[in-house]
Amino acid sequence: MNKGHIYFIMWVSWAWKWTLINSLKKLNLNFHIPLSYKSRDKREFEVDWIDAYFISTEEFDSWIENGEYLEYAIVHWIDYYGTKYDDVILNWINKWKNVIKELDVLWLKRLMKDKPEFSEYYSTIFLNIPVDHLRERITKRWENISEEELKRRENSAIMEEREARLLCDYMLDATQSPEKVLREVLDIIN
Repeated sequence: MNKGHIYFIMWVSWAWKWTLINSLKKLNLNFHIPLSYKSRDKREFEVDWIDAYFISTEEFDSWIENGEYLEYAIVHWIDYYGTKYDDVILNWINKWKNVIKELDVLWLKRLMKDKPEFSEYYSTIFLNIPVDHLRERITKRWENISEEELKRRENSAIMEEREARLLCDYMLDATQSPEKVLREVLDIIN
């Protein structure tokens, strides 16, 4: 049976993943880019059902219990972020549509273990930046970040890169210009 294909975009923090995703949206490719579900309040510039689905923590918890998520995480130990299984698998790739979706590298590992039958339907692209670039980008944006928080993010990036080198199909240098990264992603997709 023919199916669509998923391109999972993974990243270390501050690799400008959303710049890439938004650039892909603007190109109006024949791809579905499913929205995430978030248990946090929407920000003043965000629009529910356009930028994400903003739901209660209780609703998110009930969908976890029912096994409805392809992936989810608790972000900054406070809010849930996730992607529903139906939004990617049933509603899109089973209908021969192509999907671009951000995914945490740890969820890729879980997906490979729990759903090995889907491996032929996705490719993985990891946006990587060295730790020194990560430090530079974070400190430019957050002048008051604690050394402890910065170190925690650096350690997380090192672990994610290590996992990605073992699991991902493509590793892209996200220190390049956003335009160059976009061209490389389009080359992979095409």
